[in-house]
Amino acid sequence: MTRIACVQLALAADQAANLDKCLGFVDQAAAARAELVVLPEMSNWSGGLVRSRTEALEHGTSVPGPFLDALAERAERHGCHIAAGVIERLGEESFITSVILAPDRRIVLKYQKQIPFSAQRLWASPGRAGNPVVELPFGRVGIYICADGLVPETARTLALQEAHLLLNTLHSGGADETYLHVPARAVENRVWVASANKVGARELGAVGSYCGGSQIVSPAGEILARADHRSEAVVWADADLARAEDKVLGGDDIFRMRRPECYRALIAPPKLPSEIRGPATLGVAALQPSGYGDRAVQEAVRLWRQAAAAGAKLVVLPGFFPYEPAAAAADPEGAAADGERFLARLGDVARETATWGVASLAEREGDRYYHTGFLLDHAGAIAGRYRQVHVPAALSAWATPGNELQVFDTAIGRIGILCGADALVPEAFRVLAYRGAQVIAVAAQWRAEYEIDLVMPERAAENRVNIVFARRFDSPATRGSAIIGVVPYPSEPHWKVRSPDVVEARPGAPFVVAGVNLAATRDKTIGAQGCDLMASAVPAAYGALVEVNRRGSCSRE
Repeated sequence: MTRIACVQLALAADQAANLDKCLGFVDQAAAARAELVVLPEMSNWSGGLVRSRTEALEHGTSVPGPFLDALAERAERHGCHIAAGVIERLGEESFITSVILAPDRRIVLKYQKQIPFSAQRLWASPGRAGNPVVELPFGRVGIYICADGLVPETARTLALQEAHLLLNTLHSGGADETYLHVPARAVENRVWVASANKVGARELGAVGSYCGGSQIVSPAGEILARADHRSEAVVWADADLARAEDKVLGGDDIFRMRRPECYRALIAPPKLPSEIRGPATLGVAALQPSGYGDRAVQEAVRLWRQAAAAGAKLVVLPGFFPYEPAAAAADPEGAAADGERFLARLGDVARETATWGVASLAEREGDRYYHTGFLLDHAGAIAGRYRQVHVPAALSAWATPGNELQVFDTAIGRIGILCGADALVPEAFRVLAYRGAQVIAVAAQWRAEYEIDLVMPERAAENRVNIVFARRFDSPATRGSAIIGVVPYPSEPHWKVRSPDVVEARPGAPFVVAGVNLAATRDKTIGAQGCDLMASAVPAAYGALVEVNRRGSCSRE
């Protein structure tokens, strides 16, 4: 076990006082026998007090420099590692930087924030230090800073370098960090995450306070320790970092199933379509038929009619919904033949109700079989077919993987489709968003409750895309299907744009229906000064996403 302590503090407009406070909290953490102490982002001087690069250079510190030297002395005194964030002065530039200090006083890792948030963009240069991971006595550790965690790439590149623990230094006034982004990065990568945030008033006339919520989260999303939103504190927990080596969820290794060759769009600047497609809002529904075979299809037809009557223009069915789990493996030819018959029946109800629909079924082409997501138009014709890229172990004996993540440009908007295990891969959603998807239809199952509470809301938030998730009735996690709609910028509270609500099917409900905002998906803004979920990302730093080693992760060589 490794004891990790996260420090939550309020800063003053006095660098010496801030240093004294940091040292005092390090002493408290050391008294609790912490082996690693994590301090917040910009612990030397609050970024809220900085209006310009001139002021950042005035109040920043060199790395190394006196502020970090004092913390390094404490690391030596207590025989622990200390992670700390500072405003870094480097020549005529300023950066938001976090480092790890070793007990021998060395800086063993330096990371620079890649996405300065909002007004920070006036004075902080985007980081150029890459995404390093360091081997410490207790495990492999990486750092990402605040807004870098609002997109999936930074944490993912660290996890692909086999990090056991990610340190998230924060300067945040949004509860979205506490309840969504921090735990989501842990579970989607199956790593430990330790975050340290601030409390106290936000400067420069900003409304509200820093939101605290410093915490330590396990790879399964367990909150081992969490501070409140108002108090200075040291929270700590004992972490078995080796748990981060287990990437298996529901029988599938979530890293081994990755398809890096399909993610090359993520290492180039995005080129979003300039025009908005479809209506401003779209009625969507996720159906929840039960049973298998013809019975399931008959129920799906009945529910489709009801959802259309309730206002749905796009209907999504669960992943591989008419099939028993092992049926296709036992007889793929029969499953594909059934798929043709089932699809024809669904096409009839699409035409009858003048609605679009998504259904994932077995498909045959030549001597190959696929798990295919079919898009049916309002006339019942096939408007698109997506062949599952991330084939899970349960289907691998017969299903040939597809080779492209696709978005279909339709009269009701740009529709992306994902099937089954695709939902476990953040890159799949990100590629579809880069290709202009306004709605992503997910025909799948819930493997864990945190998928609906954390993972799908995170996919919607980080991509500003609407998600319709239809789950199988026999899902391991017994939660309802869900619709997550985007929130336009700006929002009230200010962080709501980064934390969309989930509309979940009520217990026993046959479907869930809601309207989603298509127009809002075009604007990826999350903060002032042009802070953007895609334009502000740093594709040059994400090479690990497309590099492969034996496990499907980035090479450590």
